[in-house]
Amino acid sequence: MARRVKPTIQVEKRGGQLLPITEYDALAMEGHSDGQLYDIVPVAERSNPHHKLYWATLGNVVKATNGWATSAHLHDDLKILCGHYRSVVNRANGGVYYVADSIAYAKMNQDQFKEYFDQAMAKLAETIGYDPLSPNV
Repeated sequence: MARRVKPTIQVEKRGGQLLPITEYDALAMEGHSDGQLYDIVPVAERSNPHHKLYWATLGNVVKATNGWATSAHLHDDLKILCGHYRSVVNRANGGVYYVADSIAYAKMNQDQFKEYFDQAMAKLAETIGYDPLSPNV
């Protein structure tokens, strides 16, 4: 059976202090004794809602078309269409193939993701013949 993973505790820096964001975060911190150490990793470099919009859009396009089996397949195609890939030479047979780069939070900041997102949505609209972000679709 898979082990359940608890949500991370999130804090926000306000007035020089790290304060819990939600009631869950506050209660989780109250459960720890004074002197508890935390590893803190900034997450503000990427927008979660923007990232979720990307994946929701891909999911909607997959459902509305017969072009891709999954959102992940569409995602790989878009990364390659947008030039986010590297060429690899197979040393055994000399063949060249392409490997899509990652858009992970650690690989792209928000500005880079916005640039990729805008380019990917333009390529996607061109490919499927309509704007996938249009509310009238």
